[in-house]
Amino acid sequence: MLTWATIIFLVVLLALILTGKLLPGTILGILPIIAALAIGTGFTETLTMAHEGMLDAATVVCVFIFAVIYFSTMSDAGLFDPIIGLLVKTKGFGKTIFSVVAITGLIACVSHLDGSGVTTLMVTVPPMIVIFDKLKIKRTMMGLIFLLIIGAMNMLPWGGPLTRAAIVVGEDLMVLYKKIIPIQIVALILSFVVLYIESRREEKLGEFQPADVQVTLEVPEKELQYRRPKLFWFNLILTVLLLVLLFVGLPPHLAFLIGCAIALPVNYRKVKDQNSLIKRHAGDLLTNIYTILCAGIMMGIMEGTGMFEALASSIVAAVPASLSGVVHVILGILATPLSFLLNTDAIIYGIMPVVVNIGASYGVSGSTIAAMFVVGSSMARGLCLTTASVYLGLGMMGLEWRDAFKRGFLWSLLLGTINVLLAAVLVR
Repeated sequence: MLTWATIIFLVVLLALILTGKLLPGTILGILPIIAALAIGTGFTETLTMAHEGMLDAATVVCVFIFAVIYFSTMSDAGLFDPIIGLLVKTKGFGKTIFSVVAITGLIACVSHLDGSGVTTLMVTVPPMIVIFDKLKIKRTMMGLIFLLIIGAMNMLPWGGPLTRAAIVVGEDLMVLYKKIIPIQIVALILSFVVLYIESRREEKLGEFQPADVQVTLEVPEKELQYRRPKLFWFNLILTVLLLVLLFVGLPPHLAFLIGCAIALPVNYRKVKDQNSLIKRHAGDLLTNIYTILCAGIMMGIMEGTGMFEALASSIVAAVPASLSGVVHVILGILATPLSFLLNTDAIIYGIMPVVVNIGASYGVSGSTIAAMFVVGSSMARGLCLTTASVYLGLGMMGLEWRDAFKRGFLWSLLLGTINVLLAAVLVR
């Protein structure tokens, strides 16, 4: 009975998320309450589980809030502008396809430090697409860059998937992130290897026209009021110190709180300017907070009622003995192709909790499952059919989804599989 109730719940959950008629937070917050009441859980007990789930998610929400505000402040103040400017002035830029592709990838890495794919697109695509066209480099190469590089960078703790996964498995966000850092490094290296292979293949087609190109990364006029070029070194030192504090063990929500408390008044002396900066990023910030807190409700109720555990036990009972030791790995590998169809919320909140419980039956830690799903799904996130920013990126690059998919699908699948296998071996 409980197993079938869980299956119905997951089907309805995924269906509602994919239709896009309701915000994911609304679905994650209300549907579990309805499900719990439908299976006979008392009203007071249901609300108690929902409350406890929200409390469990509170620390992760704090990390998300302060990290986004901090890196948004650094981005608006222009911390990344000189770094990107140096990259595009690299000697030999424009002589080979890979010189252009690699620099574009590095710019994407730097601009994605705030965890926002939209910011990365806005900073990288406009100036670089002109160069791609001038040198006759196919735009599908740029699509491949964003699929792989943003995928690897999206493993950052404030990128989204890891934040959600930490809530599901109930682990400290930075503790979980430290476990996947080696995988993120490997993913970035392999991404550039793939880009090199594809660049060489592109050159053999004979359309590339090498040239010395001069790139000027122009800051939109409306953004200039937020730039603080004279504070570059201060902001850089502050950011480095903040990252050091994170890795020596200071709780991330406190580290980023301190960072915000210093960065905001130093860069923007007037309170109205500080308010203005925060309000610029409040829309996406509040939407994500709403989703994360509602996800806490779902996890509190689903775990409290034992629904996910019941479904996992039924699946375990049906798995052949010969696959018992690798079933979690097989399901983890499927996270990459599924992520072309299902968005982050559907993957992390709809599918991963069941796999966590399956893994527990075989002694596999929740951290391992979380890592597999984060590093596996990230490599397909750049072309997810149910993510709005994907269409923004494709529109800016002038690409059709099918063309970008053809260019990157097999590479995405390969790198996602490697990431999952590494997570299965390295993360405990």
